[in-house]
Amino acid sequence: MENLIKISADLSSNCIQQANLLSLSPDLIGYQAEIATLSQIFQHLLLERPDYLIHASTKRLNEFFAGRILAQAILKQHFDCSIGITSEQSKLPLWPQGLIGSISHSDDLVIVAISSHSEYLGIDIERIVETSFAEESAALILTPFEQSLWQTEISQALNFCEYLTLIFSLKESLYKAVYPVAQNYIDFLEAEMVEMNLTKQSVMLKFDQKIMRRYGLRHEYCGFWQFNNDSVITYVVQSNEF
Repeated sequence: MENLIKISADLSSNCIQQANLLSLSPDLIGYQAEIATLSQIFQHLLLERPDYLIHASTKRLNEFFAGRILAQAILKQHFDCSIGITSEQSKLPLWPQGLIGSISHSDDLVIVAISSHSEYLGIDIERIVETSFAEESAALILTPFEQSLWQTEISQALNFCEYLTLIFSLKESLYKAVYPVAQNYIDFLEAEMVEMNLTKQSVMLKFDQKIMRRYGLRHEYCGFWQFNNDSVITYVVQSNEF
């Protein structure tokens, strides 16, 4: 049996008060917060840390605890669940039965989404990359089809930095969504966005046929996005009611 790290109800309650409720799909409860703001609440506390973070830096610990405490707060406030999700050994959150969640952080932001009606879920948040990074990394992130797709009307809605960041983030969300099944690293070029709807801010994603067969993955996955100032939030989710 897993040894779970306990987080007090008062601590999680204080943290969620400093977070912003997000408008995601109807099946999701999501919050975003500044890591620095949350860390001011728990940094002075001697929080128990997992074995694999014994020698972690303060920055890494702040990112970790901001995500886990915010997740516990969402579970308590929206699902009346106080079960711990942080194991002393396992690096992945242990979501309570009937619930699924995803945590992401980028620089100074953390985001958490949880659902009781989803078959799979992955969420990600990224700062928009600089032009130099976009140009140098495009061939490592975008398939030839994805590169050609930007040359269509999409380029009128998104500049190349926004487009590359969006695809990068969508693939990160996709990998998080399928990791419980695949349990392995999948390269960015082994997944492809095959359809984009700018009006609905949604995409269809597919894996390479060999990857799909190797891990028993679905034929296609639906992803969504929303830009917020200089960052983008993406998530890949499927309701288990269909």
